[in-house]
Amino acid sequence: MLEAPPFDRELGMLYYATDTCPAGGVIKASPEDFIVEEVLADGTVVSVSGVSLAPRVGEWLWVHVVKRNVDTLKLALRIARALGLGSRDVSVGGIKDARALASQIISVRGVDASRLPRVPNVQYLGAWPMDRPIMPSDIYGNRFAIVVRGVEREGCAREALRLLLRTPLPNYYGYQRFGTVRPVSHLLGRALIMRDADGFLDVMFCRVFPRESESAKRARELACRGDYRKALEAFPGKFIEERAVLRSLLRGRDRWNAIMSIPLQILRVYVEAFQAYVFNLFLSRRMELGPLDLPVEGDLVEVGGQVTYYAGDLEGNVVLPLVGAGIRMPSGRVGSALARVLRELGVDAPAFLRLPRGLRAYGSYRRARLELRDFAYCIEGGAVRLQFTLPRGSYATVLLRELVKPVDPRAHGF
Repeated sequence: MLEAPPFDRELGMLYYATDTCPAGGVIKASPEDFIVEEVLADGTVVSVSGVSLAPRVGEWLWVHVVKRNVDTLKLALRIARALGLGSRDVSVGGIKDARALASQIISVRGVDASRLPRVPNVQYLGAWPMDRPIMPSDIYGNRFAIVVRGVEREGCAREALRLLLRTPLPNYYGYQRFGTVRPVSHLLGRALIMRDADGFLDVMFCRVFPRESESAKRARELACRGDYRKALEAFPGKFIEERAVLRSLLRGRDRWNAIMSIPLQILRVYVEAFQAYVFNLFLSRRMELGPLDLPVEGDLVEVGGQVTYYAGDLEGNVVLPLVGAGIRMPSGRVGSALARVLRELGVDAPAFLRLPRGLRAYGSYRRARLELRDFAYCIEGGAVRLQFTLPRGSYATVLLRELVKPVDPRAHGF
């Protein structure tokens, strides 16, 4: 176990599981270097080359979408607006990497395939009538085909790749949950949970990061000092959240209600990002107590789909709570580690229920160890090519960070 650099630590990822030297390299040099294909619960792969599904009579349309460098949630919002639908009329089973060539199913209520709007860098490869929307339970996970280019130390890469199959890797939430240009999603989520409108706007407008565009930096500076009209003019159209808040403030709404003008799906992402940050911190503390594949006293384990306390020789996968209302907390040393994390952050589980309706967050459980399937790799010409499958909610970048070990993730394509 190796201590991670400051950027990772700010996101709760305090450690690497492997202690190899950094291989370096760049991911996502092109979208085709990072291919993500959805895998349905029955094992069907939603391939970039096409998929065949059995239609069912109903008001929903399942659409096979292949997108190139397009954000999943913003695509869903764009489709809804183009068709005059509500946000609940367009759904996805999972959010894919934005900077990637990603293939997945999106479901739309009450429309014919001929009405689907044209969106740059998005292809519709198929459509089937269905009797319900696609849901997360319909998804097993994702199949990845990734190229890491410009590897600087092939020896380090070979050793890391060898260890990836033998080492219990932490099932961290990856960089994209928080952002690499502006790693603030979890900070916005904490402000929401604390009902701290001033803190939320301070993070949104007054925290400026070096890798942001000059136009974004200028717009944030204007908004931070209260010049909302000029800031609105300065923010490019893709800044949906910032522009929604500024428009509301200019209409005379108070700060909290201005924040509530942000689309609900995006506000929910902030809350979930904070849950993810708490989980990452707790997972790091659990790593200090022992290997993630060996339960210790106080751990929660999943046995036959049920979560229970570890006892004796009980076999099962170690799970950690994603903190929110309605979950069982670990006990003993493990429970003490979680209580310390929550105390340091100044939150408790009931705080997630004190949010407005639609944002209230219930707890769940997440496996502590990354479950890696069908792992294969080769090294040629200074590039590492990898193929593997991960369950829904697990991040390929968590595996890749063990190989690259980036100090500045964005500089390496993360």
